[in-house]
Amino acid sequence: MLFNGNVPIRFKPFEFNCFNWLYSVAPCFPVNASKVNIINDPRKFYDTLCERFQKANRRISVASLYLGVGSMEKKLLDITKKNLKDNKCLSFKVLLDYQRGTRGEVNSVTQLRDFIDEVPNQCSVDLYQTPRLHGSWSKALPSRYNELVGLQHMKLYIADDSVLLSGANYSSDYFQQRQDRYIEIVDADLANFYSELIDEVSNFSKHSTKNGIKERRYASKELFIQDMRKQVNAFMAKWQAQQMSKLTSLKDTDETVKDTWIFPLIQMGEFGITQDEQVTKKLLASVPEGSILRLATGYFNLTDQYAKTLLEDCKANISLLMAHPNANGFLGASGPAGGIPHAYSLIARKFWQRVLDYRQTNRVEMLEYERPGWTFHAKGLWYYPPGCGVPWATIVGSANLGERSVRRDLEAQAAIFTVSTELQRKLHEESEQLHKYATECSSELQNRETPLWVRATVGLFRTYF
Repeated sequence: MLFNGNVPIRFKPFEFNCFNWLYSVAPCFPVNASKVNIINDPRKFYDTLCERFQKANRRISVASLYLGVGSMEKKLLDITKKNLKDNKCLSFKVLLDYQRGTRGEVNSVTQLRDFIDEVPNQCSVDLYQTPRLHGSWSKALPSRYNELVGLQHMKLYIADDSVLLSGANYSSDYFQQRQDRYIEIVDADLANFYSELIDEVSNFSKHSTKNGIKERRYASKELFIQDMRKQVNAFMAKWQAQQMSKLTSLKDTDETVKDTWIFPLIQMGEFGITQDEQVTKKLLASVPEGSILRLATGYFNLTDQYAKTLLEDCKANISLLMAHPNANGFLGASGPAGGIPHAYSLIARKFWQRVLDYRQTNRVEMLEYERPGWTFHAKGLWYYPPGCGVPWATIVGSANLGERSVRRDLEAQAAIFTVSTELQRKLHEESEQLHKYATECSSELQNRETPLWVRATVGLFRTYF
């Protein structure tokens, strides 16, 4: 056992002594690896949601960018509604983004109207809106374009004591041939943490009622930001203290000493809350020489700080997996959105030029995911210690390692460390499955054509990607 001041640390010295700083950043939830379920297929993700929502007894809490309007979403809602009517002790809470959730005449809110009408005492639907759009700005920008400013981007699916962390939205696009990551953890404390996080953001969101959408008004954007920052920071501090108190009370002989540690990471750059950014940067900079970091993002747009850390401070061998233009969710979109795959390729090409300039080609490689008929939306990282063929840690959740995730959107991640050989093997299989469809792309990036108008606008709008 290690010690951080007078606080006992449950990480074993050889494996994780260089990561004890995490306890000062985020609360720690020790669990058994048997309580961690890694899902590799979007259909299995959907089937798991159906099963969990059908069997839930106390609560179902969802955070997503939006809720789709297709038959698969309707089936999942029907399962939930039946359970609510059969079980009056069950609650159903939904947190979505206001701009995305109200887009079009048929949208997330209209899909949930029956719940508000039929089981209002068991259901709540809240719609977060970035403070950048409060007031007249919400109407000044056209639909879709106002979503560029900032979003509720957390993806959390809670049923009783089960938490499913993902980057996938509550939409049929993500239930079929759109590859993401999905890790389920069964732990009462962790489920309470994420459920309370949804509640905290909901308290600062618009509320959908029978009579329309009820707004929460503030005298100014600055007061809104100040109030929400204070509340979320207090929430995190409460959970850090609570979990640390539990850790200090454990004894080595206790049955409760676990083999896996979960650190929830929140990123709300608009409010100065940056746990995910802090942890990602420090992890990149602190892993020992000879280790391997596999990073993935559906939308490649590393922040300048992440890029600088990778090229100047990181000692590990790095692979960066991203969507090929043919696997980008914006492929074929109408209007300016159709240029987004080209924009990400251009950004990746510029980063590769920096790799060349830093003479890091022996340590950094860039890969693209391409699978016929599939799009790629997976994100996060896997950490392989020196000389080890399986990862001992991963970061999973909604953030894309990019400008939007760090500066504009609300993101929920988790860093997972494990000494369980079985869970390490499953994490490796997850990573290998994603990389099965990956090819090295540095030469192709340099030769890929980019439309002139995309080249002209990427520099101006890079922080919106």
